[in-house]
Amino acid sequence: MALVASTASCAGAVGSSGAEDKARRDVPVAICRRPLAAGDTTDTGAPRPEIYWRTLFPTFQGFGAPVDPATPDCVGEALLASPGSAAQAPGAASAGDATISPGDEGLQLVWLRPIPVSALTALGPLAVVRPRAAELDVYGIGAYRGSSRHSRFEFGKVGTTRVVLARDEACADVKPGVECESVLSIYLVSGGRLTAAARTSLERIQPGTMKDVGRVQSRLTTEPPVFDATSVHIKEKLSVRDSGDEEVRRSEGERVFTLRGAELVPNVESIWAQVGSR
Repeated sequence: MALVASTASCAGAVGSSGAEDKARRDVPVAICRRPLAAGDTTDTGAPRPEIYWRTLFPTFQGFGAPVDPATPDCVGEALLASPGSAAQAPGAASAGDATISPGDEGLQLVWLRPIPVSALTALGPLAVVRPRAAELDVYGIGAYRGSSRHSRFEFGKVGTTRVVLARDEACADVKPGVECESVLSIYLVSGGRLTAAARTSLERIQPGTMKDVGRVQSRLTTEPPVFDATSVHIKEKLSVRDSGDEEVRRSEGERVFTLRGAELVPNVESIWAQVGSR
């Protein structure tokens, strides 16, 4: 099929080809690209939903068809199959199973959700793409698991290193006061991959008890991350309130995640550790 031929040519970036030479002139370098025909775009020029799926999964057979975790991505790897972990059941994609977040320079972050993990969470590829007038380019791809309804994505930079921030706002999926954790995952964009570099709590809620106080609720919140030339700074606040909603304990701290190779290494542990020391 033409689909297989077009995606295979960009996936086989090891050899020498005109497409590869063109890709090397791009900044960043496209690892996959799909030519766009007239029917592949909407009236506004944006790629139709199925085009994102067909670009990232060259064997994609259409909405409603099963998508197996072992399905190879556009560079030929089974991105969603995790060695040593419990096998995920195949899913069936729909047009609404995608989150597309705009960035600068025409870039987009696209999360496709073909694999249901639970009633509230899903697994799928997270990719950095750029729609052009005649093609859709892919610059980096990784796997992301999070809240189907409450995951948010954006770009950032540590110095000149581009990073992707994925916010799994899982606390929005539960009733107020129920134990939960919302998580920030930070990925490095390098070598055509999104590599997990750091993971930390955005919000955390836990009911419990405190000596001489009784029933309490501990809540951790964070401010938006701040970037500099070598690190990411995240300020944390911990508030403990009693059954009458009076604050009985408060702590603040800052974690500095310094870029070391492919990791962002924190200087201290989260102040959430104090919850276990009451």
